[in-house]
Amino acid sequence: MTVNVKKKAVASALWSVVRIGVDQVFSFVVFVVVARILGPVEVGLFALGMIVSEMGRIFATSGFSDAVTKARQEDEEIVSRAAFWGNMGMAVACAVVITMLAQPISWLMGTDRLEGVLIALAWTLPISAGGAIHMARQLRRFGHKTLAIRSIIAGLIGSAAAVWAAHENFGVYALVIQRFITEFVTMVTAWLAFRWWPSVNFTRAQLMEVLPFSVSMSASKLIGVIISRVQDMIIGVFVGPASVGFYRVARRTIDMLSIGTLTPISTVSVNLFVAIREDEARVKQTFARLLSVAGAVSFPAFFGLAAVAKDLVAILYGQRWLEVVPMMQALSLFCIPSLFGLLFLSVLTSFGQSKKALRFTTIQFFVTVAFALIAAPFGVWPIILSLLARGYVMIPYQIKLIEPHTKCSLADAGLAILRPLMAALIMAIACYCLATYGLASIHNVILRLVTAISAGMVIYTAVLFLTDRQSIIWLIQLSRSRSEKFS
Repeated sequence: MTVNVKKKAVASALWSVVRIGVDQVFSFVVFVVVARILGPVEVGLFALGMIVSEMGRIFATSGFSDAVTKARQEDEEIVSRAAFWGNMGMAVACAVVITMLAQPISWLMGTDRLEGVLIALAWTLPISAGGAIHMARQLRRFGHKTLAIRSIIAGLIGSAAAVWAAHENFGVYALVIQRFITEFVTMVTAWLAFRWWPSVNFTRAQLMEVLPFSVSMSASKLIGVIISRVQDMIIGVFVGPASVGFYRVARRTIDMLSIGTLTPISTVSVNLFVAIREDEARVKQTFARLLSVAGAVSFPAFFGLAAVAKDLVAILYGQRWLEVVPMMQALSLFCIPSLFGLLFLSVLTSFGQSKKALRFTTIQFFVTVAFALIAAPFGVWPIILSLLARGYVMIPYQIKLIEPHTKCSLADAGLAILRPLMAALIMAIACYCLATYGLASIHNVILRLVTAISAGMVIYTAVLFLTDRQSIIWLIQLSRSRSEKFS
């Protein structure tokens, strides 16, 4: 790798971090603002519409972009032409299918209001497809800065429109408007970033050469989306849009914590395993250390959230969303499966074990659907508990699949997270008691929350320092190594 290419790669990585960080923080803030204005039913209707729309978007666009990304330099132009028009054709076809199925899906979900939302969101797909190939070509040239800037601009304009529309009583269509404007601005900035006009000068044979790979990649990603959103769909069918709204707010808050605490570690774990994968002893040691460090960072965030959930929900979303509190507290227990899932995929990626990843994803899909369907007739809470059960049931199988590479057994993995887990639980119990009883005389909710969180941080740091100083040392070492990597 030349110095110039290395500099471009480092800059691109930094811009990717900026884009993901700004996207997530800003979109969460807007989600909170709009959720306060709208009600659970509106949020639930949009969540259900977005599930269908997102599945269509992934199937229609992502595989073709991947085909352009992996194309040889001499084939890029012709592959891009075929991919662009294949992309557009697939997007329009998906939009037509969703439009035709909008009424039956609405009937299945038990609400006529969903039909219009589905039809509107379906026609964001061709807009999304219109800029996908342009950005794929730009990213081949390390254009992550362009992607970050366009993402921020599109997010700002779309989110401002959503807040305005929500205030003007557009209801659920405030979020639909946000989606349309965001996708349109994204497409326009993509064309401005990469000045290329996609001609139709390609053959059917060239299109068919791109199609199988694109469909295969899209199908793989589609399974992942279904796994992550199957609970929303089943809650919508068996319980109703309002419950979907409550569940989506709880899950979105939990997901935000996952991104903030686990994603930074995932960005370095693959590279770490790739660098040492020939040394079995170091792989085992690194795997155990990453489990401890990731647990030390994520467990206090999740269990701390459970401890102060009531005050946090009241501040962020308002009193009418308090039904979210127990859901949020239950979903915080998903931090352990999330942690194992993160490092499981990192190990398989590092060792090139795509078949194992596919096998696990397929089994996880069927287990998730089966558990959720069994629980569905009994209401929203059994469905949430089925999600937790699936997460914990799959951990032994995950450890078994990667044990040949990590040399870590389930018992070894459990010991690695035990101390940070106990420290986080002690902190959460103390924080809950303090927020519920010790600070009850403080009527200012924000002051009470800040005081409880500050006390929790002090308690957790003290307990971890006494019981697991090694995790603190590893975390400092990992932070330093990451800083040196980008210096």
